[in-house]
Amino acid sequence: MIVSFLEGENILKLSEGHLGEAYRISDLSHLNKVVQKRLLDLGVIEGVEISYIRKMPFGGPYILEVCGQYISLRKKDVDYIEVEEV
Repeated sequence: MIVSFLEGENILKLSEGHLGEAYRISDLSHLNKVVQKRLLDLGVIEGVEISYIRKMPFGGPYILEVCGQYISLRKKDVDYIEVEEV
């Protein structure tokens, strides 16, 4: 877990989150630019609330709820999404 002492908030990777918990996206800049663009098209931007719904077995994708829609992302992409607890 990455702890930001400057802002006094806990920053963690979305993949480190707990099932069913809601988080606020704090940073997407580490993602591949193509993935960033696709997420932007879906309304996934910094400051938006995102919920970790389910992780599929055998290294499969993560199911996330954001902006009232369900999306799935690969683990390697979820590892680059930084969030803070709501």
